[in-house]
Amino acid sequence: MSKKQKTYIGILVILVIAFLITKIDNNVEKRIQFFQADSAKIASIEISNIKDTLKISKLNGIWKIVSPFEKEANEYQIQNIFTKVLNVKASNLPISENEDSFNTYRVTSSQGTLLRFLDKNDNMLDEVIVGKSSSSKTTPVRRPNENKIFKLEENINYIVTTNTDDWREKTILEIEDYNISKISVLSEISAYELTPSDSVWNYADGKSSLIVSLNNKALLDVLTKLTQLKVNGFVNYEYEVYKEKLAMPSIEIGIEILDGSNHYVRLAMDKDPKYVMQLDNNEEFLYSVYQDWVDIFTKEAMDFK
Repeated sequence: MSKKQKTYIGILVILVIAFLITKIDNNVEKRIQFFQADSAKIASIEISNIKDTLKISKLNGIWKIVSPFEKEANEYQIQNIFTKVLNVKASNLPISENEDSFNTYRVTSSQGTLLRFLDKNDNMLDEVIVGKSSSSKTTPVRRPNENKIFKLEENINYIVTTNTDDWREKTILEIEDYNISKISVLSEISAYELTPSDSVWNYADGKSSLIVSLNNKALLDVLTKLTQLKVNGFVNYEYEVYKEKLAMPSIEIGIEILDGSNHYVRLAMDKDPKYVMQLDNNEEFLYSVYQDWVDIFTKEAMDFK
């Protein structure tokens, strides 16, 4: 055997050994971080199923829903994507590579939820079809162009949802209390105004007037609700359903700002104890709150003493 032949045989042996090592290594189970997207490059998140598509993008440093409408996104949900979803672990070995299992794990395009991460130029960073299984603690997933189905070690279905209510910010209005020049409240049982004056507030209802301490609980409750106006839920594109009720509201609240602007809140009973809320006469997006929210404003003079 010539020296050249020995060299070729040696190279072949090395290649065979390398192949076997790689094959063995690929069959050794390891925990891996499943998602491949670089979190620093993610500029948009798309979540879609057979019925709906939700897109969230980072615009001028703020995450916002951009489709199906434009609203500020819920910070908690965004944090869940970056801390829980992107960091979720899985075995490097698939639980199935058989197409017959797609239906079992609901990772078909019609049954699953497609999750896509995009960069600022809308280039794909990663995409998976999120399925469901009988376990509430794990999640089956599959990349669209692959047959391999992997099992994530966490349930991410409650995060990866197209329900816009889950993604919208529930704080719909923020005002600094020192910028408020007047609060007017008109309800079925009372009508009054609150105006700031130096280090106190003034209460007036047409019959009586009094000075209200900054420590007064009724005043603090009113200011807390209006400076961080937070709702319980959302009622989209249903103004016609509530039009008549809102024309005769249970309570109306006017907020005047020092710069001359103002906000107007109108509430009507929906189904006890739920109320539908309209902010600034917006007819596209209404909101829902409960009786305890309304009770904060249905006060009388004695409550402000």
